[in-house]
Amino acid sequence: MVESDEEQLEQLKNWWDENGTSLIFTVVIALGGVFGFRAWETSVQQTGEAASTVYEDLVAAVANLESNEAAMRATADSLFSRLKDEYGGTTYAVFGAMHMAKLAVDSDDLATARAELEWALEKVDDASLETMLRVRLARVLNAKGDATAAMTVLVNYEPPAGQIASVEEALGDTYHSLGDMTRARAAYQKALDHLEDGVSKPILEIKLADIPVTQPVDEGA
Repeated sequence: MVESDEEQLEQLKNWWDENGTSLIFTVVIALGGVFGFRAWETSVQQTGEAASTVYEDLVAAVANLESNEAAMRATADSLFSRLKDEYGGTTYAVFGAMHMAKLAVDSDDLATARAELEWALEKVDDASLETMLRVRLARVLNAKGDATAAMTVLVNYEPPAGQIASVEEALGDTYHSLGDMTRARAAYQKALDHLEDGVSKPILEIKLADIPVTQPVDEGA
């Protein structure tokens, strides 16, 4: 079943709500595990306490949007501009771009979401974060109706082992948008095969089930 632009946008919003914050914290924890607490602490210190403070204020502004949307949005925009201008080479700025991209998606402003994610992708130097950004950018591009651009973000990209499922699902969505059901089905199946033990994803299973298995043509018939 081919989804309308409105349905794809709604799916993008729901996906971001379900995966956004948890994925960010997962990456932070993973970074801590790889480099160790001392190395992570040193990295944070090197970025500067000021960058950390600006980012924390940005997160607070985003969290309080419902209480005073206009004022908090203006504050978030100002803080993110400062992060980009003064601390653009830090992970804080990348995380900030992800927050701002989500706000843009929630406002149906996919052009801004694309711009923020593309900016962050140019700055990131961590493989896990790069994968997250590529998947999110591909989803935004698919929602914009530009599956060809989404494919360029994902094709030939090799994610870390623990993120293969998310990339393959995004690839499946992109192939689906392009009308290539054979490759879409293969990507969805690969995504299911690479889910962590004990993890189930009913939506992914539904996507796979919705694509019928293509029967080979019997040339002798």
